[in-house]
Amino acid sequence: MKSQPEHKLKKGDATRQRILETATALMAEKGPDAVSMREISAKLKITKPVLYYYFKDKDELIKAAFVEGTKHIKDLQADITDPSMPLEKKLEKIFQNHLDFIGRYPNMPKCALKIMASPEHGVLASMAMDLKQRNRRSLRAMLAKEALPRQGADNIVHMISAVITHFMVEARENGVASLDKELPGRLASLIVAGAKHMKAALALLLLSPLLAYAAPRPLTLDGAVGAALENNATVATAERSRLIYKEKVREYWGTVMPQASASALWSNYLDKPNPDILGAKDANTYTGSLDVSQVLWAGGKVSTGIKMAAIYSKASEEQLKAAQKAVARSVKQMYYSVLLAKATAAVQKESLDLARQHLATIEAQYRQGIASDLAVLRQKVEVSNTEPTLTQALNLYEVGLIELKNLIGLDPENEIALTEGFDCGRREPGDIAALYAAALAARPDYRNLKYQRDLYREMVTIERAGHFPYLSAFASRQFYGSRERGFAQSPDRTWSTTAGLRLSLPLFSGGSVASRTRQARLQEGIADTNLREFERRVKIEVKKAWLSSREAGERLASQGTAVEQARKALSATEVRFKNGLSGQLELNDAALALNRARTLYNQAQHDACSADAQLRWALGE
Repeated sequence: MKSQPEHKLKKGDATRQRILETATALMAEKGPDAVSMREISAKLKITKPVLYYYFKDKDELIKAAFVEGTKHIKDLQADITDPSMPLEKKLEKIFQNHLDFIGRYPNMPKCALKIMASPEHGVLASMAMDLKQRNRRSLRAMLAKEALPRQGADNIVHMISAVITHFMVEARENGVASLDKELPGRLASLIVAGAKHMKAALALLLLSPLLAYAAPRPLTLDGAVGAALENNATVATAERSRLIYKEKVREYWGTVMPQASASALWSNYLDKPNPDILGAKDANTYTGSLDVSQVLWAGGKVSTGIKMAAIYSKASEEQLKAAQKAVARSVKQMYYSVLLAKATAAVQKESLDLARQHLATIEAQYRQGIASDLAVLRQKVEVSNTEPTLTQALNLYEVGLIELKNLIGLDPENEIALTEGFDCGRREPGDIAALYAAALAARPDYRNLKYQRDLYREMVTIERAGHFPYLSAFASRQFYGSRERGFAQSPDRTWSTTAGLRLSLPLFSGGSVASRTRQARLQEGIADTNLREFERRVKIEVKKAWLSSREAGERLASQGTAVEQARKALSATEVRFKNGLSGQLELNDAALALNRARTLYNQAQHDACSADAQLRWALGE
């Protein structure tokens, strides 16, 4: 008779465990805030009432998953408080305990890292902080009994945190199998040796790769721009092009310098010619020469080539600057977009928390007989409708982070933490006429176009030089020797020297030179047209950025007080609602008004900073 209840209890425990494992896996993929009870029940193929039978709401489910994920820490306490166990063995047990737990629950590390990287920790914030403080107190109590140098205990606590975080990151990225089973023992030995026999700084240095690898990388706006300029392919290509044209300058200068060459020739008659016709010939003939030539005049072609190479070099430098500024603008605007996504997620999280708080208030009123079951259902619908919005906002934040990582050349799995807000130090737009002049003076892409026009002008000179004579000087030292056998010796060899001028005068080329000259003039005309068109486009870009910056600034100023007013209105409405002086619709409208005010304010902050970045780029800054 007793076996049936025991069977039901075991079945219930198995279902509860399955729910916890599924919830942990989903939270590992999306983060705790992005997972809904509806999604968990669909994944388990059970109804929501069954899910609510085991956990009354999502907060309780997350807390249960958190407790499940920290049970191994409680199991460890008895071992590490044993006074007879050496410190090295205790540390090894701590690390081995975490490795064993990761092996049993491979989704837990990913879930924990998602919690660390998410914009809001939600219901886990206080629990995680309490657990961290309890663990540190326990570790310090354990280390207080050890003979350690000053600050040795604090250093060991930090090292333990770094090692455990490293375990989680490595398990997430490469799987649990990538963690060496001998690692706990080696790391425990290293930490104890460092704490007792080396300076603390050196011990921390030994573990610094773990610290750097495990922690999310803090990323400032300037740091993001610097990383992009270092890793971006467009910038790298522009830099290489600049170096190529610097070499072009050296190449063209080389044509001005004297040209020297040496040659040597040995030939052997395998079958001698008829001596009656060509005279007697020795079997072996040796010739050689050293030749020097110098261009004296080429119709301006050489000097123009040098000038063109210098223009190419300057143009390539402007191309590099233009690429750098374009990348910097894109990174800044993407950084601000991620900040907006993060702020939007925070707004939606607060809205969801408010909806849940209001649901709790209405449920309490229902239990007191003040509110109807319809009001409870209506508020539950409000909560359910808010959850997908938060999920979408968190997903946009994660996608934005991926795009930012891609733009600055980081691996998508690298964790980053944006450390700046919307404090972009916006400039006043200023007088538009002065901005036009400043943009044309500073834009590197405009200067590059001017260099392109100058190049086509010089190309006209190059092509026209085909009509002019070519004058060069030359000198040659020549050797000749012949002998029937062996190398020629006196008197079978001789030297001679020649020098002179060489003049080449083109008489007729079928009109090709004139055609190339006309083509160059047409290209020059096109370059002039492009330059004037670009001037007009620069003015348009500056005017649009100026208008956007001014509009965003005005919108930000007007929206500044709206959030505080909406928050006060909501607080007053909540008091009125609890006292029965306002209805549920009014309460939800006040919450929606706060949501909208905060959303508009965040959007205005983003637009102001993004427009400022666009204006600075348009001005060539």
